Amino acid sequence: MKFSKMLVAAAATVAMIVPLAACGGGAADSGKTTITYFSWNNEKMMSPIVKAFEEANPDIKVEMSAAQGQATDYAQTLTTRVAGGQVPDVFHMSIETRNEVLDAGLARDITNEDFVKNLPKSQTDLYTRDGKVYGMSPTAWIGGIVYNKDLLKEVGYDSVPETLDEFIDLGKKLQEKNITPYMEDMSVVSGSFQPMLGGYYAKQGIETSKWPELDEGGKFSEQWTPVLKQWTKLVDSGTLPKETVGVSADQIKQNFMTGQLAMFRSGPWDFADLDSSGVDYGVAAFPAVDGGQPYVGGGPDSPFVISSKAEGAKLDAAKKFVAFMNSEAGLKLEEKYINQISVSPEYKADVAPQLKDLYDKYITKGDFYWSNWSRDGNVMGQEMASQFQLLVQGQASVDDVTKALDAKWTESK
Repeated sequence: MKFSKMLVAAAATVAMIVPLAACGGGAADSGKTTITYFSWNNEKMMSPIVKAFEEANPDIKVEMSAAQGQATDYAQTLTTRVAGGQVPDVFHMSIETRNEVLDAGLARDITNEDFVKNLPKSQTDLYTRDGKVYGMSPTAWIGGIVYNKDLLKEVGYDSVPETLDEFIDLGKKLQEKNITPYMEDMSVVSGSFQPMLGGYYAKQGIETSKWPELDEGGKFSEQWTPVLKQWTKLVDSGTLPKETVGVSADQIKQNFMTGQLAMFRSGPWDFADLDSSGVDYGVAAFPAVDGGQPYVGGGPDSPFVISSKAEGAKLDAAKKFVAFMNSEAGLKLEEKYINQISVSPEYKADVAPQLKDLYDKYITKGDFYWSNWSRDGNVMGQEMASQFQLLVQGQASVDDVTKALDAKWTESK
């Protein structure tokens, strides 16, 4: 059931409300301002962070609860609480539920709050409407091109080139050495097309209001075609072999670790395995298409939202709590307990050595992108993956792909 319909359905099922789970309580908390917080992350991860906030703010008590599953579980639980008049003072919204949360007037305008003003646009664009910011995310997830330094040196390269044409030249030289240049998991949305598209959006100055995936204007056939036509050069040149379709992410990683593959799309989630393999590897941004700029794959973590219902002392306490999450102390704890990467000027993340160059040059500037569907994310993600597989296998053209995405997007409304 779609989130907007769930709001209506949940209104008739107030008896199903899941009570907020308090972290402590009793007489010791008398005289304190209590706020409720519905966490995106599980309680084990968040409890140390909440505890640190309470110790720094002894006059505030945080009653925390969390969904026990995926994003859909979070949305369903939040919907039920909203219908029962139990809107948490602080909660999170996903990109899939952004429109419904804002349409329902659940999120407070935080545009002029200091804890938002210092963040790069990458952290606020997705949660901005009519020039007003409603979500605060000081951290992000990221992925890039992981490359084998020794294999690139064999063909005269120290790192990954910054333009697509140069990247394809590298691919040809690797093929001459019987080395597979680059692979990515094609069972999911393309990990290389996303940042190339983001770099094109940025260089061309295409605002979020024209990103078709946010359903605010533009079509895939209009905005994606120039980049997709260039992306297919990867396949035509053999840099991204057609055989990639059907190869699992784990098989791709194994090929890299055994020296059969020069580059693949990955990120910090694979570093432990890569370190154990003994491969000397680096991480680079994705090359720029003509009219674009080098970019990294990634996006803001689910943002903190302050309820529009919060007032008085509760509102003040909620603002302090959200501000703490974008402070040096809070960000260090988020890094330690949730493995989140700060993009805030309040704290420079302690990233792995292989990621440091990428972090300094791109991540802290907000030069990363991922297609965040404002509705029906699973459906659109599956459609995109399917269409790209057909494109790689030569069974569909660029026009076929964009028309299919436009049709699926219209159908999902």
